[in-house]
Amino acid sequence: MYLVTIPIAESDLPGRMMAMRAWLDHQRFEPDPFRYTPNAWKDGAFRVEFKFEHEAAAFAEAFGGRVVGESNADVRTA
Repeated sequence: MYLVTIPIAESDLPGRMMAMRAWLDHQRFEPDPFRYTPNAWKDGAFRVEFKFEHEAAAFAEAFGGRVVGESNADVRTA
């Protein structure tokens, strides 16, 4: 899984969520977890996980985010 974080102000949350969902639907990308994490500075971040690196990179580029690497969800034990 490839984790993308996108900074977002709380006041922009509804519009940005609609734009992200429309973009994902148009691209036919299906991320796994899609969640908003608020923080103490009145801004927060979307954390979105993708199965494919190219999808994560495209989403990050489209919304001013960054791919922070592979998430721990992809770690498997023997």
